[in-house]
Amino acid sequence: MSWHYLRPSLASPELLQKLLAQTGEDFDCPICLSPPNSAVITRCAHVFCQRCIQKTLMCDKKSCPLCRFALTESDVFSAPLDEAENESDTDSNVKSSAKIDALISLLEETRERDPLIKSVVFSQFTKMLTLVQQPLKDAGFKYVRIDGSMSATKREEALQAFKSTKSKSPTVFLLTLKAAGTGLNLTSASNVYMLDPWWNAAVDDQAMDRVHRLGQTRKVHIFRLIVADSIEERILDLQERKRQFAQVAFGKSQEQQRLMRVEEVRLLMRL
Repeated sequence: MSWHYLRPSLASPELLQKLLAQTGEDFDCPICLSPPNSAVITRCAHVFCQRCIQKTLMCDKKSCPLCRFALTESDVFSAPLDEAENESDTDSNVKSSAKIDALISLLEETRERDPLIKSVVFSQFTKMLTLVQQPLKDAGFKYVRIDGSMSATKREEALQAFKSTKSKSPTVFLLTLKAAGTGLNLTSASNVYMLDPWWNAAVDDQAMDRVHRLGQTRKVHIFRLIVADSIEERILDLQERKRQFAQVAFGKSQEQQRLMRVEEVRLLMRL
């Protein structure tokens, strides 16, 4: 079977917008359960690795593995390359923010006390990590990064570079919450910076536990950068409420649990 993709200009603009939005954040291919390699989107709006969906459509029954929508090679689209390139070009021109300025200030204070101390910076958004990179360079920090778009090989290279004790090794590690949630040992760091809270406190806790675990010899400091009078404060309130709910949730009826979830939404929206 030959494999041909339609030119991006022939694809639905809505589909391509959805593809760029999904692959801009951490996203796993539903077939291989890994970050997509050469991500493509189907006419039924599901994103896969190019190779994974190619193998699937080589089977006798050609359909989407998720929704069983009938698919052919012409129903699979890729994002325009120049659009991604233009996006990366404009990132360097974006002005800093108060939160990023605060992060750089805290990192500089740490460097003044001890230039060998290593720090881990978490965000749920890959875009946020990209915005942090240029200010880090300008401040003279060496950093490495892991997000959902990187291959296992690249992740391992970044991890080993950060663990290095050489004088010129990176002292800052940029990670997305999902990419660093499990399987990483980051005890070479002792400072953790959370750039944004996730509504589920367990996700934040898992990420922080990568640093505060067996083998850690330093005292671990956790910093949360929260914008005052914003939804981030409400998310922190929600995290605390969810911790309290978790202690009694197993004794609640289905109706009581439903009302608890409604209350969570009201808390976020301040209704």
